[in-house]
Amino acid sequence: MQTGMYLLAALCTTTGTALGSSPVDFIVDPALSSIDLTIEVDVGVASDSDTDSSSLSGILRVELDDYDNPTQISLHDLQIVIDNDLSFNWSFGFFGSADASLTSGAVTWGMTDAFVGPVPIINDFYVLPDVPVAMQGTMAVSYDIFLVGTGSEVINLADQGDFFSTIDGTVTTNNGTATLNSTLPIDSTTPLVDGDGNELGTLHVTGSATIVATGIAPSCPPDLTGDGNLDFFDISAFLGAFSSMDPIADFDNNGVYNFFDVSAFLGAFTSGCP
Repeated sequence: MQTGMYLLAALCTTTGTALGSSPVDFIVDPALSSIDLTIEVDVGVASDSDTDSSSLSGILRVELDDYDNPTQISLHDLQIVIDNDLSFNWSFGFFGSADASLTSGAVTWGMTDAFVGPVPIINDFYVLPDVPVAMQGTMAVSYDIFLVGTGSEVINLADQGDFFSTIDGTVTTNNGTATLNSTLPIDSTTPLVDGDGNELGTLHVTGSATIVATGIAPSCPPDLTGDGNLDFFDISAFLGAFSSMDPIADFDNNGVYNFFDVSAFLGAFTSGCP
């Protein structure tokens, strides 16, 4: 135990450091999150649009600089699932009609390893520009259109490729829990092609996703005071907890208070926190 005390004393002269940040998965609340998609079909001789909606689930991978008073935000990933199948019907009057169902729909991060940000948070409000986004899902289309023909096709929305969108919204925090209330506009176009490769027209997908997601501050075991800094006060808190055999000082989680707990605390303290 004395050895541990000497080692801890050696750290008392170190300069306190503010905790860093790391990306956290914010969980999308399907009760508060939804998407409205409008798909316009243009087959040259006529066009029509239809809209359907669904709740959303999934994650936003977000990095905040501080979970008590955030001033910057970055977005590292998004995987938003459209919970329900969507159905669309287009009527072209004299020229005929078409129907479609979208299954396994999703809005995901585009084909890039880069992240967006950091950008400032001002009065709880932020704007993330140029977020790379891709639509996912399979759309089964059946049609009977004059001068176009009769048939059915399966469209993979991923073939549309990436598009860039601005995500904006607010972030609020409460006792280490942050809530994002964000809006994601959607706007992309893909060709409508038959099985022989003939282009029948275009599908224009527009809409908006409202995303409410909650994340919890990453844990930092050596920050025993919970003030967001690693300094002498955390060392002092560990000394007190170790002496009284408080479970927070059992850093190797074996129920025994000895040099190995001291060593584990020292390692965590000197390594810093995410």
